[in-house]
Amino acid sequence: MLLEPARRSDTDEGGAVWPGAEVRPSSAATLRWGLALAVAFGAAGILPFAFVHVDDVDGAVYHVIARHLAEDGRLLGLRFLPDYWPRFFEHPPLYFWIQAAVVRVASEALLPWLGAAIGIATVGVTYLTGRQLLGARAALLGAFLLSSTEQFFRYQARPRLDPPLALAYTSSVALLLAARGRTGWLVAGGLAAGMGALVKGPPAFGAPLSAALALVILGRGRELGRVRVWIAAAVATLLPAAALVAVDHVALGGGWWDGYVRGQLFASMSGARMEGATNHAYLLGSLAGGFWPGVPFLVLAFLGAILTPRSARSRAVLALVAWAAVIVAGFSFAGRSYWWYVVPAFMPLALAAGAGLESILQRAFADAGPRWGLRIFTGAGFLALALSPLWPERWLVRPCPFGDLPARASTVAPAGTVLRLGASPGRGFTDLRAHAGWLAQHSGRDVIVTPRPGASAGVFEEPSPGVPADWSVVARHGGWALAVPRVAP
Repeated sequence: MLLEPARRSDTDEGGAVWPGAEVRPSSAATLRWGLALAVAFGAAGILPFAFVHVDDVDGAVYHVIARHLAEDGRLLGLRFLPDYWPRFFEHPPLYFWIQAAVVRVASEALLPWLGAAIGIATVGVTYLTGRQLLGARAALLGAFLLSSTEQFFRYQARPRLDPPLALAYTSSVALLLAARGRTGWLVAGGLAAGMGALVKGPPAFGAPLSAALALVILGRGRELGRVRVWIAAAVATLLPAAALVAVDHVALGGGWWDGYVRGQLFASMSGARMEGATNHAYLLGSLAGGFWPGVPFLVLAFLGAILTPRSARSRAVLALVAWAAVIVAGFSFAGRSYWWYVVPAFMPLALAAGAGLESILQRAFADAGPRWGLRIFTGAGFLALALSPLWPERWLVRPCPFGDLPARASTVAPAGTVLRLGASPGRGFTDLRAHAGWLAQHSGRDVIVTPRPGASAGVFEEPSPGVPADWSVVARHGGWALAVPRVAP
């Protein structure tokens, strides 16, 4: 079982389970306490960003799409703004459905908290997986390192697609490693990958491959020799995507197939779409530059595993690195990429780094080192968690370029009307779209950038293009002015 530690005789010095070792029931109290600590680590890093105003380019797009879906209930007819993606096929629809349900049941204000909950759950699943592979101490240290990685904790409490993809991928591998031939677990692991594919596409299909490589390296390759294992996992993995394709064919005549599979997926793989980085080695550099403070401990653990490949700890570390390598290689194969594509690889790499950190503490302070290290980290984590509502916003995020103008715009623009954004002609396409998304997200109104009749208010950049002559200024913030037409539209 994934959550059960082995007898001491079946473990190496660090407490990692020998491949195929017989296990006994674990202490429920010990398991709950370890999981609680891991969750506290995750919450300490993630929650401060749920309390503040965040301007995120992709998050604004997905937030506005979820709002529209909650309003009109068109499950397959996603849309952003009139000037940008009036028909949205950039990503599969599952997470938009989940976000829209949250908006309908509660409010849009909960969307960052939904992302935060997913990120915290990812830390918990990572700990549970590492506990089986490396032992409780290394798993907790790995959870701490993951929660301390800025490119992880800073981007969870946002309405982005990366947190649910990372959770789905990690959960899928964890379930498949725990399956040991049991059909129910294989189906659950496959479904987790399949649901991840409905969040952010085929990269989630790498989870079964990550699990298979890990099993081989762990010495459990015999579990892959049964046809039933492959059938159960493959059918469960492909079923959600197949269902979407079938429904899309009937309901939209293949709109998602043309818009997403051909227009986004195939174009990105072939290089026909050139957004982002096009260097196939880009993600390796992003990983080296972004996975801190884990990198030095990861390098130490990996080198140790190479030098002593037959120990259980070394096999586990190499299995974790192989798990991550599938993610990095899969995304690098595409014609374009962004740094956040490597985030799902942070989970296994954090666990491997946790093994490296445990080794350092043991060598420096004998067996008491890891215990005292965990006590210090636990104290720091709980202190940071207790202070999470009090972190000054200026320490966490950049101030909103619009200030309070979006909130004031919602008071002068009736519900159902649109705002006009007049930005400097020198702004590029992506920058203009970002500002339109932020204004729409925080005002609760759709935004147009092409002048046309119907806008009940507008936000204009000064001095260029400035407020139109037939508009009256209501408020200003920085280089922006909120104005309304002198004649009602």
